[in-house]
Amino acid sequence: MKWSVIDKMNFRDYNKIFVLVSGGIDSTYLYELFKKEHGNKVYPVNCYNPYETNDTLIQISKDPNFIQIKPAKQYHYGEILKEAFLKLPEARQLRKDKKYHKKIFPCCYYIKHKSFLNDPQFKEPHTIVISGIKRGDGQQRFFWLYKLWKEKRFIHEHRGGQLYCYPFRDYTKRDLPDIVIKRLRKKYPTLDHSGCTICPVLVLFNITKEKRFKASFEYAQNLGVSI
Repeated sequence: MKWSVIDKMNFRDYNKIFVLVSGGIDSTYLYELFKKEHGNKVYPVNCYNPYETNDTLIQISKDPNFIQIKPAKQYHYGEILKEAFLKLPEARQLRKDKKYHKKIFPCCYYIKHKSFLNDPQFKEPHTIVISGIKRGDGQQRFFWLYKLWKEKRFIHEHRGGQLYCYPFRDYTKRDLPDIVIKRLRKKYPTLDHSGCTICPVLVLFNITKEKRFKASFEYAQNLGVSI
């Protein structure tokens, strides 16, 4: 299974290809694809998150090029997550007013993104960052990738200076084809979707089908959050 961006772009122009990995299905697929095509130029990059660990990520971490980014020591994971859950009532009101944005929850930004965005190695010339977000992942990602599709581009230079590529720009389904997942699981037997063990977004949207929903719901209840 290949994506048009792989065929259309000359990734040989880049000295380093950073593939963001979480140990989930989408990012693992892209890591395997780019590794096969570009070998040692590929660097799997994980933003350390104590609430998001899995066997697949442990396997990927054995790659000699593996990079793990950790946030500054002053950030306390537990307090950041607590703050995010306490914002559930505000997020619910924003949804009613049709002004909701995931940025209302600070956890993803501080735990996953901030240290990466501040790291100078991902802003170096002739480097590119591969992101595995898809149009089928949610409304906000849909609109962002649809905008890139209308502009006929897969690449976007972020304000921080990182050059991003979105290979799944045109993929509108929630999951990759079963045949792709089956092949990946031959190498990564426990491969599944990744995510924090508890997440306020699951509670906000009442995503009960997620295995993580129960723990997230109970955490919100223990905080006394109105659900």
